[in-house]
Amino acid sequence: MRRQSKSSSSNPWRWPPEGFARGTAAAPGSWHPAGKHVDVGEHRLHVIDVGAGSSPPVLLLHGILVSSWAWRHTLSGLASSRRLVAPCHPGHGFSSKKVRSYSIRELTRAAVGVLDHLGLDQVDIVGNSLGGGVALRMALDHPDRVRRLVLVAPAAMPIPAFAPLLALQGTHFGALYRTVLRERVIRGFLTHRAYKQPIVDDEFMAKLWAPLASGETFVAAGIISRGLPAEMNELHEALPSIFKRTLVVWGDHDGLLSPSAAPTIVKRLPRAELKLFEACGHCPMEEHPGAFNAMLTTFLDS
Repeated sequence: MRRQSKSSSSNPWRWPPEGFARGTAAAPGSWHPAGKHVDVGEHRLHVIDVGAGSSPPVLLLHGILVSSWAWRHTLSGLASSRRLVAPCHPGHGFSSKKVRSYSIRELTRAAVGVLDHLGLDQVDIVGNSLGGGVALRMALDHPDRVRRLVLVAPAAMPIPAFAPLLALQGTHFGALYRTVLRERVIRGFLTHRAYKQPIVDDEFMAKLWAPLASGETFVAAGIISRGLPAEMNELHEALPSIFKRTLVVWGDHDGLLSPSAAPTIVKRLPRAELKLFEACGHCPMEEHPGAFNAMLTTFLDS
């Protein structure tokens, strides 16, 4: 049996969050002092591994374009009670970006490789957006590694209307974003589409933009996008075969993946329940961190 545990501001949207020492420096090539890199196949993955406790460990999987920084409030809020593992997907954040073949299946293989490297047999998985798709794929392909699922606006619904756009992005996304969409444009998009709460300030953008500046993550996102419609459709069709206890979480003002998809996803999953966050966009763990952490604890410990 592999090991399962590890020793170890007033504004909840600010960095660093409560519980994170302001004088603590980030590790080299990381946003977090516990950040490290592990080799998994052809990938060199950035991983944060913190916390301890008797509860099952939790794997935190972020969405497209962003990094494990998206889980900063979850990491600081729950590390006192459980082990938390937050990798950056291949091609994202502080992980390597030299591979030119990305897919949900490839990201899943990488996540399983992280668990193998850390000696974790089974985990609870919390996945946001693309990370939700990876969580579902892991439950399908490696059911013995998954105890419970928390799917936060998961990429798991049919999207035929967007398929041509995503296919185009697969070819031109990286070049377009590197030459046209700068930090100011991304900031406007996040403010008006991704988030309902006013969290996108200068400090937020500095942390978000740091691993994006080279443009390589945009290339990876474009490659993922090319196959995303087919992979999302496949996951949607497979939902009835996933029997893990599942909590589906959505923000009622999500401008990226519509909350109207939530009831259908919950209905298709045999053991699922739904939690809708009010006045919230695509990332409840960032917009309502206190309520999100309390909800997560209740579900995982029940």
